[in-house]
Order: sequence, then structure tokens, then C-alpha cells
Amino acid sequence: MNRRGRVIAGMVALVLGIVTVGSVAARWPILGQEWAEWTRYDAAGNAIGGGRIECDGTVQTWGDAGRAQGFTIYPCQ
Repeated sequence: MNRRGRVIAGMVALVLGIVTVGSVAARWPILGQEWAEWTRYDAAGNAIGGGRIECDGTVQTWGDAGRAQGFTIYPCQ
């Protein structure tokens, strides 16, 4: 493979890696196995709302929760 082909193959691999990591990070918790929570902050760094997706799939929110995004996933106990 010539240099140009290797560069193109490397760029394609990089893009696919970014897409894969982004899709894994954006997934919802697995029902019955995981729960998740998120917190929203204002420009000053103060928590203004958030929410939690329970193991049974129910969603609880507080304050200005916004969309369920950027959450952290934990295993159900």
C-alpha cells in the first residue's frame, strides 16, 4: 500500500473509532442491569438540575433536568 493509501486508511480508522466511542458513551442503561444519572450545570458551574434512570426504567428528575444526556452508568445492585 502506498503512503496515500495508508493515510486514507488511517483517517477512516480514526473516524470509525470516534463514532464507536461516541455511540457507546451515548447509550441508555440496560434495563434491569444498569441505572444512570446526569447533572446539568449553569455557566458558573452550579448544579441546576438533573435526573436518574432507575434499574426498572423509571426516570426521576429535579430542577432544570433538560434532556437525559451525558449521564454516568452504574450497575444495578
